[in-house]
Amino acid sequence: MSASSFSPTYSSILLLIATAVCLTGCSGENAVPVSAVAGKVTFNDQPVSEGTVSFMSDQGFGASAPLEADGTYQLRSQHGAGLPHGAYKVIVQPKEEEFLESERAPRKTQSSDIPAKYQEFATSGLEIVIDEKPQTFDIQLTK
Repeated sequence: MSASSFSPTYSSILLLIATAVCLTGCSGENAVPVSAVAGKVTFNDQPVSEGTVSFMSDQGFGASAPLEADGTYQLRSQHGAGLPHGAYKVIVQPKEEEFLESERAPRKTQSSDIPAKYQEFATSGLEIVIDEKPQTFDIQLTK
C-alpha cells in the first residue's frame, strides 16, 4: 500500500491506535516506583515547627513538604506519596514572611531557627538515598 492510497479514515484509525498504545505505556504498571518519605526536623532537640523541607535529585525529581507544629513532614511528589528511588540532596527553609501587596518579593524570616547552611542545596550536607522501603529521614539541625 502506498502512502497516497491511505484514506483519511485509515489514517485516523492509525493515529487512534498509536495514541492508545502510548497511553497504555504510561499506565500504572510502568509508572516510576516511589517510596514513602517522612521525618522530623529538630534544632537543639526542639521541633522546628515552621518552614519547608525540600528534596532534589540530579535527575530532576523533587518534592517539598511543609513542617507541622511538631516538626514532622511527609513528602508527596507528582508521582504520588513519596519520591522516586535515587539519591537526593535536602534543604530546610524557613517560612517566608508575609508581605504587603505593594512589596515586590517576600523576604526570608530573620528570626528563623534554621541555620543558613541548611537553606541551600550546595551547603546543607543533607543527603539521602531512597530505595524500595519506606524511608524515615529525621534531620537534626546544628549551628
